[in-house]
Amino acid sequence: MRLGIFGGTFNPIHVGHLRAAEEVREALDLERIVFVPSSMPPHKELDDNVEGAKRLEIVKLSIQGNPFFEVSSFEVDRPGNSYSIRTIEHFRGISGGSPYFIVGQDAFSEISSWYEATRLFDVAHFVVMSRPHAPRRPLEEILGEGAGRFHRTERGHENDRGNEIVLVDVTAYAVSSSMIRDLCRRGLSIRYLVSEKAHDFIRKERIYR
Repeated sequence: MRLGIFGGTFNPIHVGHLRAAEEVREALDLERIVFVPSSMPPHKELDDNVEGAKRLEIVKLSIQGNPFFEVSSFEVDRPGNSYSIRTIEHFRGISGGSPYFIVGQDAFSEISSWYEATRLFDVAHFVVMSRPHAPRRPLEEILGEGAGRFHRTERGHENDRGNEIVLVDVTAYAVSSSMIRDLCRRGLSIRYLVSEKAHDFIRKERIYR
């Protein structure tokens, strides 16, 4: 199965996340994309301390109607920090091969600091989402000596395990989760920045207020 994994705090998930996932799915002909909300992300503090169960529910509501999207509680159900290597290995067992792990360009630039970073490229392809015409750091600058395992391909890089780093330009939306949280705190509308069902749930539960 050509499986994509899209992880993040999703605090909350918004239209930019959803559209980017759809564009990646089409660009790489993925059969499914699984959204995996994190429980306790090791690289960032979780603003507003919104519990994983509520962020998971917002994702569920947001992806309804798209047969190619699903959500997993794998990280939310596990105690402690959410590490990508554990999530990847879990879904690798399900898909029967290397899944496509979807990250933003900024996050990928810091991948050398991730837990068990040297193993990540042994178990997964990486899809790096970038904005059109945005500057890109050389792979050697990001991975250091680890870049020596990769050779250039038409759509990115491939290593000695046959796993790729694929660059996909996605539509840039002037929306962020922090913007949505701020609007909620100020009592302003977030309609059309999130799905309609997510909008109603956030209002009903008074999340971020």
